[in-house]
Amino acid sequence: MVYKENFLSAGNDNNPKLPIAHYVHGLASGANATTAIKIAEAFPHYEWTVVDYGESIEENVQMLNDIVAHHSPDLLVGTSMGGLTVLYADAPNAIKVVINPALSIADCVRNTIGLGKHPYFCKRMNGAKKFELTEEMCRAYEEYISSHRPLLGSENYAIFATHDELLGDEASTRAQELLRKCGFKVLIDTNGAHRLQPSTLEMLKSAINESAKGI
Repeated sequence: MVYKENFLSAGNDNNPKLPIAHYVHGLASGANATTAIKIAEAFPHYEWTVVDYGESIEENVQMLNDIVAHHSPDLLVGTSMGGLTVLYADAPNAIKVVINPALSIADCVRNTIGLGKHPYFCKRMNGAKKFELTEEMCRAYEEYISSHRPLLGSENYAIFATHDELLGDEASTRAQELLRKCGFKVLIDTNGAHRLQPSTLEMLKSAINESAKGI
């Protein structure tokens, strides 16, 4: 699979071999998203890589698996649909952190985002400005999620906002219960929202710093 990478941070003369981290963005976003930049800036002791992901969960997971095989990242962080992608990635040696993973993506598309064409939130590396969501894609989301189980990394964290205005609180609660059963440590951000908030970033820092002591 062909993909273009952005490197948001890199090693320096004092520490040329930083551990590698990879961020997976959500639906309608991209490698140039402000969330990617904020996360990379918050963790300068990692070399962060990002790519543009698409709208297919199956293709996204395959792309991420290719990246894992190529780079062997120490850390994977995903938000929203990116969190969903990280859940299914085959990365047993990486710390996994998912933030408001969109396990209810099909219902969210049908009932909140809407079918049809939508603009991307940020500049895409291939120049694309719009994408399309269809009922066929929603059925593909449901089929994939129902037929696959989240895979564990070396350590596993899931951060959820108390109130998720995009996915819905009921869907968020179901996702929390599922990930607890799968072996994820679930953290609740009482000041959070679906999009990354300063309070969520602080929880992310705590989780990563706790897990990365051995790196």
